[in-house]
Amino acid sequence: MFEYRYPQFQSKRLLRAEMLDELRDYPLRFTELMWQDWAQGVAAGCRISWAQGVLTVGSGIIYKNKRFYLMAEPYSMDCGPLDQIRYLKVKILPEHKSPGEIAGVGEIVLEERQPDDAFELELCRFRLQEGARLRDRRENFEDFSTEYDTVDFTYAPWAGKITSTLNPMVLARFAKEMLRLPQRGLEDVSFCLDILSTGGKICGEAVREYIRLKTGLRPEPGIRPMYEGLLGILKEQPEKSGNLSGKRDVLLI
Repeated sequence: MFEYRYPQFQSKRLLRAEMLDELRDYPLRFTELMWQDWAQGVAAGCRISWAQGVLTVGSGIIYKNKRFYLMAEPYSMDCGPLDQIRYLKVKILPEHKSPGEIAGVGEIVLEERQPDDAFELELCRFRLQEGARLRDRRENFEDFSTEYDTVDFTYAPWAGKITSTLNPMVLARFAKEMLRLPQRGLEDVSFCLDILSTGGKICGEAVREYIRLKTGLRPEPGIRPMYEGLLGILKEQPEKSGNLSGKRDVLLI
C-alpha cells in the first residue's frame, strides 16, 4: 500500500533510532524512485570556464550508476596549452564504508585518455593551443563543435529520461537559431518551443525522433550523433527556404 511517515519530535518523549532512520531513508527512497528511469549524465550545474591558465568546474550534480554526486563548491585546476585533445571527466572511486556512513566520491580529472563509461563521466573535451585562450562562449550552434581552443560539450551526456541527452545549453541554442529561420515548419516550432519552455532539458528520445522526422534517419546511439543530426537540419534549412531576402523575384521575358 501507499503511505508516508513523518516522525514527530516532542518534549519529554524518547527519540528512537527508527525515527532517525525514517528521516534518513525517506528522502533517499523518494529520489531513487523519481529517477529510477533516468540515464546517467550531468544533472545540474557543472559550468566550465577558463581564465589565465586555470580551468574551473562550477558547483553541480552528476548522476552516475544510479547515484547522485554533489559538488557544493567550484573546483579549479591548472590547465595550460597542449596541442591534443584532452578530456575533462569525473572518475567514480569505490565506495568508502565506515561505521558511521557509506561515502561515494567522484574525482575530477583532466586526461588525454577517452572516458571509460564503466566508471567515468565526461564533462567536456577540448584542444588548447599555445598562445590561445579556451573559449566557453559560442558564436552559433555550429561553433559548439569547434575543435581548437573551445570547450566542446557535444560528446558529454546530460542526465535524461531513459537515455542521456544533450547539454541544455546546446539544445537551447539550436532552438533559438531554428526559430529565427523564415521557413521553419510546425514540427520545428513545436520542438523548439518545448526546448525553450523546459530550459533546454529535453529527453534524448524526443531529440532522436525529431531528427528521424526531419531526415528519415534515426541517429546512432550516443550524444554526438544527436548534435550532428541537429546541425545537419539547421544547415539544410536555408537551402529549402528559397528566397530569404524578402524581395519578390522578377522574371524577364
